[in-house]
Amino acid sequence: MSNDLGWVTKLSSLETLSLSRVDLSNARDGFVAVSMLPSLKTLDLENCSLIVPHLLYVNFTSLSSLELSFNQFLNHTLPPWLHNLTSLQDLGLSYNNLDDRVHDTFRQMTSLVNLDLGGNHFDTSTLRSICNISSLTSLDVSDNELQGSIPSEIGQFPQLTVLKLSNNRLNDTIPSSLWQLTKLQALYIGTNALTGVLSEHHFAKLKELKRLDISLNLLSLHVSSSWVPPFQLQYIWMGSVKIGPRFPNWLRTQKEIEKLNMANAGISDAIPGWFGVLSNDFRGIILSGNKLEGSLNSFISVADVDKKVVQMLYLVLNHNHFTGSIPEDLCKLKTLEYLDLSNNHLSGRIPLCLGNLRNLRILHLGSNSLYGQIPGSLGNLGELIILQLSKNRFDGKLPPSMQNLKRLQSLDLGENRIADTIPAWIGERLSDLEFLTLQSNNFHGGISNTLCQLPYLQVLNLAHNDLSGSIPHCFKNFTAMESTEPGTFQYSNYTYHDPVLHNFKAGIELEYSKNMESVKSISLSGNNLVGEIPDEIMGLVGLQTLNLSKNHLNGRIPKNIGNLKQLETLDLSMNELRGEIPPSLSSIYSLSSLNLSYNKLSGPIPSGNQLQTLNDPSIYEGNIGLCGKPLLNSCPAGKSPTENGPVLDDKGHSESDFSWFYAGFGPGFSVGVVGVVGILQFKKSWRDAFFRFLENAYDRIWVMIASKTARLRRNFH
Repeated sequence: MSNDLGWVTKLSSLETLSLSRVDLSNARDGFVAVSMLPSLKTLDLENCSLIVPHLLYVNFTSLSSLELSFNQFLNHTLPPWLHNLTSLQDLGLSYNNLDDRVHDTFRQMTSLVNLDLGGNHFDTSTLRSICNISSLTSLDVSDNELQGSIPSEIGQFPQLTVLKLSNNRLNDTIPSSLWQLTKLQALYIGTNALTGVLSEHHFAKLKELKRLDISLNLLSLHVSSSWVPPFQLQYIWMGSVKIGPRFPNWLRTQKEIEKLNMANAGISDAIPGWFGVLSNDFRGIILSGNKLEGSLNSFISVADVDKKVVQMLYLVLNHNHFTGSIPEDLCKLKTLEYLDLSNNHLSGRIPLCLGNLRNLRILHLGSNSLYGQIPGSLGNLGELIILQLSKNRFDGKLPPSMQNLKRLQSLDLGENRIADTIPAWIGERLSDLEFLTLQSNNFHGGISNTLCQLPYLQVLNLAHNDLSGSIPHCFKNFTAMESTEPGTFQYSNYTYHDPVLHNFKAGIELEYSKNMESVKSISLSGNNLVGEIPDEIMGLVGLQTLNLSKNHLNGRIPKNIGNLKQLETLDLSMNELRGEIPPSLSSIYSLSSLNLSYNKLSGPIPSGNQLQTLNDPSIYEGNIGLCGKPLLNSCPAGKSPTENGPVLDDKGHSESDFSWFYAGFGPGFSVGVVGVVGILQFKKSWRDAFFRFLENAYDRIWVMIASKTARLRRNFH
């Protein structure tokens, strides 16, 4: 649509005009034309990149509804003519970069019925300034900068049916005046720091309540097991509210529930028989992070599914104590988009019929005791974006049908017993992959060059397998790792629950949720890889973690490793790397974890900048040619690290000049051994002392090895 709005002046009797999402950033004259429509009652300019001119006069004499949300006004200001629209009933100003300098604007708008100020920078003074608008029925001040207590003046809205104060920094207890808003139908006060214990009397007057969000606060709910609430809720959002330990019996009285969230509610109980997916018209259930126990069979009982249309979108039951197998009745929830049963005690095989859930976008079954082969029927899930099956006992090969999961962005099969080569189709067909985790399986063979066909890949974890061959030079094609900007993964698409990424950093498994699009990592540790570290990897300047430890890599550490300015963790330990440590390593200021131990490195350890803070000698141990701090052995005078070539001593001798010394060392050692063995053969007292010495030495060495092994395990996974 053209942003020339001159044509609207010909429609002087126009009552409703909607230009939502039309770019009006260069349409100042057009806005002037719109402002001269005396009959206009409803004007929608949402998300128009609008720069509202500060006109001296507008003719909005009949305007009752004005929508200006999502325009991000400059200078935190509103046009002065807005003060004159005292007959407005509906005003939308959300997400416009506004702050408290404009709150006087609302004092005169005493006819307002619906006011949306969400997503700005207002504080509690703005909330107080509008408490005189007694006509309000809907007020949204969510996602602002409200601090302190909820003003007691909130009770001055006798007609209020919708109140949204979520995503602020409100604290203290909820004022008693709020519980007197008898016409409330929707109360959203989640994601604050509100405190206190809520009981039956708080809700006694809220008979009209349909939607309740008190999640992510510091609240507890203490009611009797016989409590019958005065309301019928459709939307219950109580995540992180202390409700347990018993499963709340009052839910039995709620016959209209569509969405239920009682995650992390301290419930340690079996789910009662009266509660199941068909007991209500559920659209979604989140009960994660409790200690719910028993079988899923009774909970997901859909025997009457043919008599009732089930429209469930998400079922999130992770981090509980459920046992038994995954019930096949689950497959009848055909509209399911998000299924998370991870971190339970489930066993058995994945039901083949899960492949019938064609709308499924996220499937999490990790951290259970599931076994058998991954069923080929999962290849039917063409909408799947995240597949997480890690930490089970799956074996066999990957089903070829998985190449049909062309929308897959995250694939995690780590810590299973899968025995296969890395299929070429992962790189050839799953071109949207951003997170690939296959660690701790029995994958063998080489790392196929086809993996390099994944330009969006941010996390590659192939650690602890039986991979061989060299590291492909084509890793340079991981263009997402070449950028320091976050990737393209959008967790905001899953508003009911955030996806999770598990990744290792400095030997510690971390869980990423809202920031998973920022993680960039390569881990190939614990394989049988050979050859040199490709210089091309040094072009992946967005990398935060590079772990190539426990292989058979040789050659030198690339001298331009300092290019990896975002690197936080670097582990090259337990390889066969030679030569000096590149001085450029000291220029990586973000480096917080370094391990170069047990290689064949030599020369002085670079100093300065970030390396000065990494002063644990174990970082460099097992390299007999290294010297300098933090090791105890000082470097001989005249030795210094060089940019290229071997380290030289003060007489200009290189390591190769000592080859004759090493050549003569072997025969000399052999002659000495023969002499000692001959004496022991004929001298009994010497023989007894010698073998006592060996036994004691053996004990000391064994204790040292056990101690070292324990430390290595702590350092490396």
